[in-house]
Amino acid sequence: MKAWHWNGEAFEPQNSIPVEDRGFRYGMALFESLPVSRSTPLFLKEHLQRLLFACGEREFRVDEHALFAVGDVLRAAGRDGFARIYVTAGDGSVAASATHCRVYVTLEEREAPNLEPCSVAIPHEAYRPLFGGLKTANYWANIDALQRAMREGKDDALLFNEQAELISGCMANVFVVHRSTIRTPALACGARNGVIREWVLNQLHVKQGSLFVEDLQTADEVFLTNSWLGLHSIGWIGDRKIPSHDLCDRLTTAYRETIAAATMGEARVSAFTA
Repeated sequence: MKAWHWNGEAFEPQNSIPVEDRGFRYGMALFESLPVSRSTPLFLKEHLQRLLFACGEREFRVDEHALFAVGDVLRAAGRDGFARIYVTAGDGSVAASATHCRVYVTLEEREAPNLEPCSVAIPHEAYRPLFGGLKTANYWANIDALQRAMREGKDDALLFNEQAELISGCMANVFVVHRSTIRTPALACGARNGVIREWVLNQLHVKQGSLFVEDLQTADEVFLTNSWLGLHSIGWIGDRKIPSHDLCDRLTTAYRETIAAATMGEARVSAFTA
């Protein structure tokens, strides 16, 4: 993994974080993650917009010059992989405002994901998303749900809130298809405002609202979206086989065409403007 820290003027290589930083001590950090293909950070503008929004929501004072420079540092790295942009609360007491935030960028090499239809579990416990589903460093609950699902022989888990409404997968948004009707959990249910989720919403007419276990029991198709996977069909929910993945396959073809156009310079998806 490569990592950089914003020193106030430029990004410099970094391999550690101060133990005084509240991002490390308390998980007080916000992030966005995105793939880098052919040295092109994909959908960077959209990810930075979400990060700025999250910083505003949590009153993190972030140096926007750092965010303007993220694209340059990732392009100059000269390698592909998966990048994360972190804004931490910086040093201070638990009561202090986040006025001296730190900004980090990481880039890790990864093998291409296995996109064979996956199997998912449905945990018995309710999931409680923090701050309306903002991406924070408090990821333990998601990891715990994923690990428990994997111990059951599953690839992922579908998370539900205390009102029994579907939220998402452990690290992905979810879409449910009944014949010609496509639905996804609303942001008010705790779903994250993901970039690939928005891409799907721009391709199709999708209803956003509340979904429950009963909707999954009768679904013709269910698929996940996130920035690393793109789109990923669900083949099994518990013991139920999901009969179709046709829509996900068609969307995946269109998504790959979007990515190919971006990396060939035919579409500018990495230029961030305030």
